[in-house]
Amino acid sequence: MSEQLSGLFLKALLEKHYGVRVGGEPARLPGEGGQQVYKVELISGETWTVRLALASRTKEKLLAETGVLSFVNRSNFPAPRLKTTLTGETVFEWQPGRWGYALEFVEGNHPPKPESLSPGPMLDRASLVELGRLLGQLHKLDLVEDRAQDWSASWLEEVPTAIEWAEQAAQHPEWAGQAAEIWATLRDLPLAELKALPRVLVHTDAHEGNLVWTPPGELVLLDWENAGLDLAVIDLALVLSWLCSWEQARDNTGMLVERYDFDQEYCRAFLASYQQERTLTGPEREMLGPAIRFLDGWFAARDIKREIAAPGSSGEMARLNWLFMRSVTPEWAATLTQWAGETAPPR
Repeated sequence: MSEQLSGLFLKALLEKHYGVRVGGEPARLPGEGGQQVYKVELISGETWTVRLALASRTKEKLLAETGVLSFVNRSNFPAPRLKTTLTGETVFEWQPGRWGYALEFVEGNHPPKPESLSPGPMLDRASLVELGRLLGQLHKLDLVEDRAQDWSASWLEEVPTAIEWAEQAAQHPEWAGQAAEIWATLRDLPLAELKALPRVLVHTDAHEGNLVWTPPGELVLLDWENAGLDLAVIDLALVLSWLCSWEQARDNTGMLVERYDFDQEYCRAFLASYQQERTLTGPEREMLGPAIRFLDGWFAARDIKREIAAPGSSGEMARLNWLFMRSVTPEWAATLTQWAGETAPPR
């Protein structure tokens, strides 16, 4: 399914399932594996995004994705608006056993990357603060009416798989050192403490590429394919490691080492804005460090597996995720816990 579908095919799909007419040629957009994503302009003047999944992404999976989107739309959370078919469904069958759905295309600009710091943040401070506020709002949404839906993300259930990936990669001469470290990190995670944390609706992919400032000045969170019910610290860990650590660490002699330092201003600003909406519990603060080690260890194990199968396929992400994982030393974990406590609103 790597080839682009014909414009005529897409136009016929949308007219059949949504009763809309497309003007111009649909444009292929970047998308994760297992799907094709298109931008289509309708004769009515609307612009839509159409996601067409492979058979590996089941109808049940897409119903969960669209269920989350329907819920956040009803909650007036800033996310793309889901479109329903002529029969009122959220998904449609575009080929036998293959399903898709449509949603609004959000016009606007991705947050600017600051140019004054090198190395430096991937996201400007104002956007980071607004992202913290949005995630705090998302995590406190009342899910009572929708709990019957199977939205469970359950990232921690992937730990054994990631350990197996790392164990296999440890036999590869190029990746043996990093893989062995990932294996040890994942094996030693405090899983019982992590599993005991509160479960909320999480996005799991909140980075600069999935954020758009609209012309009226609203920050919208895109790409909800992996959203679901899981630990709030999942979202926080991703932002803290991907968007709040960038300066390469140095040892006591000033020599660069293979770790990154967390930026105090960015971390504290993000945690403070998040906690203006939802205050972290004591155990959640304690588990910020382990959550980062878990997530970046999982991503590193996955990307190394891909690199061994197809060198160059992950770009620099295999090494970067390994660096992020190992950057959370016990000292840094304690510091993150301290900053989370200090930025919490007074009781």
